[in-house]
Amino acid sequence: MSRLRGPRATPPREPSLVRRTVAALFPTVTEALIRPPAGPAGAVVPGVSLEELRGACARIRDGAAPEPDGVPNRALKLAVALRPDAFLRVYSACLSGGVFPSPWKRQRLILERIICRCLEVYTEAPVGLSEHQHGLRRGRSTIDAIESVTAAACEAVGDARGSRKYLAVVTLDVRSPFNSARWNNILAALERIRTPEYLLKIIYSYFQARVLELPAFHRARSSARSCMTPSCA
Repeated sequence: MSRLRGPRATPPREPSLVRRTVAALFPTVTEALIRPPAGPAGAVVPGVSLEELRGACARIRDGAAPEPDGVPNRALKLAVALRPDAFLRVYSACLSGGVFPSPWKRQRLILERIICRCLEVYTEAPVGLSEHQHGLRRGRSTIDAIESVTAAACEAVGDARGSRKYLAVVTLDVRSPFNSARWNNILAALERIRTPEYLLKIIYSYFQARVLELPAFHRARSSARSCMTPSCA
């Protein structure tokens, strides 16, 4: 099926309208970010592997517009291909030190994707996310969720008359779920699924001192946030 195309929408340029929209989509939460508890002393932090580095680079599109740092994606991928050792040292140092550099928080590139892949080891473990949680997960799309619902419906009505089961589908519409996800709740959930300390530390650093940038003609930046989930999907 071909895509339906319409005229390109003009972004709003009235500062007051933009500020109201941002306030509605990105609610401000005043609670302070809670530092994760310290783990056992001398814990070994695995370094970033060449396979992880190449996997993160493979997900970067060559033709996409440059990130705010102005470096074209093709140039970044070429630099990684020429000197992977330098990138591996830097990213491994970030993981071992639990520091996500502030300038890198303005673009979604390699380190964010490496952290995401490291987290999948724990979110997809038996004590991780529920098997019924779909969306933004490998092999568990929203289509899979719909298929599980239809399968349950067929099973409920497939029994003989008099023994059929009742089935109800309840839907909840959560307003701006990713923009309102509280970071302290995310860190607490990661602790519950036994995420190692080094990942908790760098995610804590990743959440620190983040701002929501508006286009230059609005001449404004938002204050620091304690919710809103940057996505590396």
